[in-house]
Amino acid sequence: MRCLLIDDDVPTVEVLRDIVRWDEYGFSQVIEAHNLMEAKSCFEAGSPDLIICDIEMPRGTGLEMIQWVREQGCDCAFIFFTCHESFDFASTALTYNADSYLIKPLDEYKLDEALHRSLESLKRRRTLGEYSRHGLAWLRNKDLVEKSFWSDVLSSTLSTRKDLIQGEIQRRDLSFTVDQKFILVLVSVTASEIDEHWNASVFHYALSNLGSEILFNRPNPDRVIPYKQDNQIYHAFILDGGTEPLQMKASGERLVRLCKQYFKCTATCYISEEMEISQLAPCKGKLEQMDASNLIFRGIVHFQNDSFQYNATEPFALDTHMYTLLFAQKDKMQIVKRLKLTLERLAAQNILDAATLHSMREDFLQVVYAFLAQNNIQAHQLFSDDIAKRLLQRSDHSVFDFMKWAHLMTEKAIDTLKETLQSEGVVERAKRFIHENYHWDISRDDVAASVFLTPDYLSKTFKTETGMSIIEYLNAHRIEKAKRMLSERLVSIGTIAADTGFDNLSYFSTVFKKLTGESPNAYRAKHKPED
Repeated sequence: MRCLLIDDDVPTVEVLRDIVRWDEYGFSQVIEAHNLMEAKSCFEAGSPDLIICDIEMPRGTGLEMIQWVREQGCDCAFIFFTCHESFDFASTALTYNADSYLIKPLDEYKLDEALHRSLESLKRRRTLGEYSRHGLAWLRNKDLVEKSFWSDVLSSTLSTRKDLIQGEIQRRDLSFTVDQKFILVLVSVTASEIDEHWNASVFHYALSNLGSEILFNRPNPDRVIPYKQDNQIYHAFILDGGTEPLQMKASGERLVRLCKQYFKCTATCYISEEMEISQLAPCKGKLEQMDASNLIFRGIVHFQNDSFQYNATEPFALDTHMYTLLFAQKDKMQIVKRLKLTLERLAAQNILDAATLHSMREDFLQVVYAFLAQNNIQAHQLFSDDIAKRLLQRSDHSVFDFMKWAHLMTEKAIDTLKETLQSEGVVERAKRFIHENYHWDISRDDVAASVFLTPDYLSKTFKTETGMSIIEYLNAHRIEKAKRMLSERLVSIGTIAADTGFDNLSYFSTVFKKLTGESPNAYRAKHKPED
């Protein structure tokens, strides 16, 4: 252990150093300091286990020292000594957990007694602190162990044999038995509802806490298993059996209501019957299937044996003729509005099931692709970005996602057409693509793809606008770049040909002579750069 002696009076420090048998107390190092600055610098080598400090010093008091020591988080033993007995000094010292307060001149017997008392107190504090750390670690580990158990149960990692489950419960030292009954509450939220507003881990934490407070009446993270599947975020709550169904429904409704109020999302709650641990994983699968088939009965509480009754008697067909006319009119607002009204009407008539939503998506997609084809716009280029792909994948999972997808399709299709109708804009964008990529092996198809048009349509528009074909314009631009290089760079003609996008020297020379009337060598001779 280490002891730090602090006093501005050097003889006092020397007496302290010499009269105490430090090794008998377990100290291997005794450090001396004569003011607070020196004392604080001693902490760089490590915190001392004991500080013996004068209270009254000219360059900072002992009370300032103990306050600083405690602020550093150091729980060492602390003994004060001073020339004047003062209740104010003593009471302040006790506030900062000083162990002893001695009056000068130092009495060797009293000092020995103070050392014994201070070190015993330090030993007790450290022992209790160790127990506390072990206890907290055990509690945290217990939560993780139980959470891991329920996660293994729900993911079917554990066997469904009761003897093996009971063995696992005993091995993990959990406080329930294999014969105990439980209730599974599955809370579902569509991921796209929170993607733009929440970090996923923060949302899991928030909903886990809210659900625990409502369903368990206390924080209970070891009985909450969050996970994501397809486009749904789930939180599985495992409750002890014995709760009345009406009470469970009331708790679920409160959770749904507070999710809407605080998280701005629609949560749907599914409640299982009471069952043994071995039945929980299959039950979770059934509740997930319920959720997947649930399009319009969301934001409410459902029990395991509830069924969704749809009135659909025949497949629904979208009015593709009407939407074709709306696209021709480029009326984005009416297209989205009509889709929304159609979905609301189907929901009100209780006929909007998964098959109907999928049918609507396919019909709408047909209208959009026909509109694009009629206007020579390539759909696969227009909708190839990650956002469009992700929305398409989610579009028949929920009404919310369908509308986001349809809105994107409508916006992109009509806005792109408006751009392409401005011929000058299309041609200028095609030229810019050529200027930026002439040194690569690009073709007419590549140029057309950059403006989302078919090659034939762009070629016709480009020729009308410039009097040149796309390839003629590309070659002319390449030769202009080559002429500058020939007059400015002392590199081989083959290098210049490659740098301007020609894949062989012969073709480069042919095109160069055709456009300039002379060979590359002759042009360089006339415009030879100076050495």
